[in-house]
Amino acid sequence: MSSPPFQRPAEVPPEIAFISLPPALAQFHHLPRHVPVWLHRQGEVEEKGYDFNEGAGVMEELLKEAPGVPGAYLYQLFLRKWAKLNTLQPYFETDRIAEVIPKLVEILDIDPECPLTCFQLGYCFRATGELEKSESFYKQALRMAPDAGWIHSNLGRTYQAMGKKAEAAEAFWAALEWLPGDKFVMEQLMVMGELIPVFNPEKPESPPHFLKRVDFEKKIQEMVEGEKNPNALCQWGWKLLRDHFIDLAGKCFEAALTSSPSVPEALLGLGTVHLEAGRFREAERNLTEYLDGNPQSVVAHLNLFKAYLALEEEDLAWEEIQAAIRLDPGQVDALRQLLHLFRESDREEEGWEWMDQLSEENSTRFEPLWVKAQALAQGERWEEAKSAFEESLRRSPHQEEVLLSYTAELGKRGKRKEVIQILEAEPKSLPLSLTINLALAHSQEGRVAKGKGLLEEFLKRPGISETEKIQTRNLLKEFRG
Repeated sequence: MSSPPFQRPAEVPPEIAFISLPPALAQFHHLPRHVPVWLHRQGEVEEKGYDFNEGAGVMEELLKEAPGVPGAYLYQLFLRKWAKLNTLQPYFETDRIAEVIPKLVEILDIDPECPLTCFQLGYCFRATGELEKSESFYKQALRMAPDAGWIHSNLGRTYQAMGKKAEAAEAFWAALEWLPGDKFVMEQLMVMGELIPVFNPEKPESPPHFLKRVDFEKKIQEMVEGEKNPNALCQWGWKLLRDHFIDLAGKCFEAALTSSPSVPEALLGLGTVHLEAGRFREAERNLTEYLDGNPQSVVAHLNLFKAYLALEEEDLAWEEIQAAIRLDPGQVDALRQLLHLFRESDREEEGWEWMDQLSEENSTRFEPLWVKAQALAQGERWEEAKSAFEESLRRSPHQEEVLLSYTAELGKRGKRKEVIQILEAEPKSLPLSLTINLALAHSQEGRVAKGKGLLEEFLKRPGISETEKIQTRNLLKEFRG
């Protein structure tokens, strides 16, 4: 049922008019739907939006002339709150968040039913790491202003910080209901895998349309049921596995085997699906069968190693990891797993010897040295790690993964000038990962604007992916200055 038309109270001075606030905004500020504005400003305010600072002055004048006007109590409460809220901005701007909390509690004493104050307390407690309190205050704010999508969105951010993925997704979906098309909310749902961008392969430059995960899964299921080409099904299976749609990937590989039992790729894919899903005996069966016909598969040996390790069959696991490394001494995951085995069995020095031997036998490969460098850095053996990082880069200059981990370790140790020197010497445009490290190094050296500018320039590059845009925008929100 629509609300009755607003009747202007007779006692209101002629120079004051009223405009209607959006319901969510009125709820959020604990105000009536209709708020006063200067008559000569009415058109501009309706076009550009309500200015609450200016509105406070009009409310004050209205209450002087017409103290009994409908809504007077809420106007009075707003004026008392607003004067105090305006004093808090310098604290927020200088990150003195903990000092704001008791001041907001005082404001909440003035108006316990103020969603705005509860919302700000929710933000402050998230910033100070008191996440249960943050959740509680956001929920209080939503009880009083359920139509305010931005409260749902911020509750979602708190749930993300708490590691509560299901609750975060529910909050972001609720936010999207009230804020349709909101870029930040959609980005969070995409990152969580709840909202899937679907591109038109015939027009790759066109913007994607979006599907809820459940609708995307239904569409893929229909595609699998209609597809008869086993190779196409395998391609879909690997793509879905990379995107963490494990059950759907399994259906693709199963359909490929049903269509043509002689497709070995489907066996490898199905074994990998079982491994990812924690069904280790099933993984062993599929991977062993695949290796019978494809003994040179590094991926199969490595995955079978992981299955045996999970099944605590260590002798069999040891055989498989050695087979994987013999086939490809540069397989990084296999090298890490091997070193981890040695360290877990208190044979760390033997592990270093293996890395050194592999490095000597494969003098053009950087991977054994790089894996060793990362492990040494984790063990706080920095000088040895630094030497291994540098030798890795000598063997493979400009290698992104090595540069990324090396500069990250330098940054942890406060060696930001070295990070800047190394990355600014790179001859080509830096990828996003290295741009972030360089931007952070500049920011931590006090050049916040420089760091922020690097990220803004990255966003202008043609051809960057939607995921990179999301990551860059999210990081820019964290930069100040």
